[in-house]
Amino acid sequence: MKMIFKKAAGRHMIFFEVREIGNDLLVAVSGGDECHIGGVAVSYPTPSHYRSATTVSLNSITLPGHKDYIIANSTAVTLTKALNRPVVVTVGIHYDNVTKVEIDEIIKVVESLTNDAISHYQKPE
Repeated sequence: MKMIFKKAAGRHMIFFEVREIGNDLLVAVSGGDECHIGGVAVSYPTPSHYRSATTVSLNSITLPGHKDYIIANSTAVTLTKALNRPVVVTVGIHYDNVTKVEIDEIIKVVESLTNDAISHYQKPE
């Protein structure tokens, strides 16, 4: 099943598309003047070697010249911690002549969309 969450971040919409693949989640975050893939993060629950707890492991790929991996990494880890399932997140958000204020707003909107997805997927079926 596919879910699309979206919210405005200044001049553009940010889209947060989630697809369930078995127990795993595939998330594509995009928006702005030009959608693309700038960063990819894979996170998954891992049993700790030192205590009886589960930690989160993260692997990340950054495409040259992009900083989207920062949002991809934090989104993937947050989803895995909350939902205890493997997650792949791609992020590609581009605003022409972006300002620091807009970057901060984009980050807040993605955090809000992440929380919306967590609320949706934590609901009992």
